[in-house]
Amino acid sequence: MLIDSSSCTLLVVDVQEKLFNKIYDSKSIYKHLLNTVYIFSKLNLPIVYTEQYPKGLGSTIKNLKQKLDEIDSKKFEKTSFSCFPSNKSVDKLISTKQVLICGIETHICILQTALDLKKYGYDVFIINEGVGSRTLENKMLALNRLELNNIEILSFEMLVFELLRDSNHEHFRDFSILVK
Repeated sequence: MLIDSSSCTLLVVDVQEKLFNKIYDSKSIYKHLLNTVYIFSKLNLPIVYTEQYPKGLGSTIKNLKQKLDEIDSKKFEKTSFSCFPSNKSVDKLISTKQVLICGIETHICILQTALDLKKYGYDVFIINEGVGSRTLENKMLALNRLELNNIEILSFEMLVFELLRDSNHEHFRDFSILVK
């Protein structure tokens, strides 16, 4: 299944101050997060972001939070590991059929959120370069488990070209530079 730019929401999960620097390969993940937010904002696609217990883990990392606040994104705080432990909470924030997830930690909040969204009937995608855990092993175990549960794992480059679909797209030059 391909990502459909007319029916996709970006969900950025728990990219918070006190945990993010402990994430394996956090610099690369950060770059891909910013680029993904940039793409979704340029295409005027919905963006939702979460913070897990911000009193303890801090708020979303500064530059990312600034970008998310500049655009029309929705933020909500949570204490459950899944962003959507019930389908009632999803309906208020996600109005599209597809959800693209990035953030941390892959084996906890990303995994539980993706499986819940799948259970509620959404098409769920995970950006490989846009998720992380404190250890690479936990990230890989989670991605394998997600794939076994029919969650689509894609690369950042796949995301870019699925959203564009054509080299005549008005954002082709801007977006294709991001994958070089």
